[in-house]
Amino acid sequence: MILKTVTINKRHGFSLIEILISLFVLAGSLSVIFSGFEVSAKLNSHAGFESEAAFLAEREIELTKSELLNGNLKAEKVRKIPCRFRLKPGWKLTTLLTTQAPEDTIRLQVRVTHSDRELQLESFLFLPNLEVKNNG
Repeated sequence: MILKTVTINKRHGFSLIEILISLFVLAGSLSVIFSGFEVSAKLNSHAGFESEAAFLAEREIELTKSELLNGNLKAEKVRKIPCRFRLKPGWKLTTLLTTQAPEDTIRLQVRVTHSDRELQLESFLFLPNLEVKNNG
């Protein structure tokens, strides 16, 4: 009878280094995922501001154009028009009306600000035979 000695060297479980490497990979992937959530939230907030600010500016430009075309508002060389709508707290809207080089062209510039964000929208209007008042 031949006796054979068999050495069994089976490892049960994981070593400490394997566990540390897997924890390091897991922590890295979680930090990437959560930083993506933060960037997504900032971009969503910025897009919401731009959407609402563009709506407010476009509404103000269309009202100003309508008043100019109907003759309710007279064009001057430079004129600052206050906002005619109620705004949310912290929002500010300014409209600047300027006549351009061809005397029949009017430039409308609306600036909407809220905390540290700002959006500026411009439009031009052509009014033939426009009478421009001189302020000086």
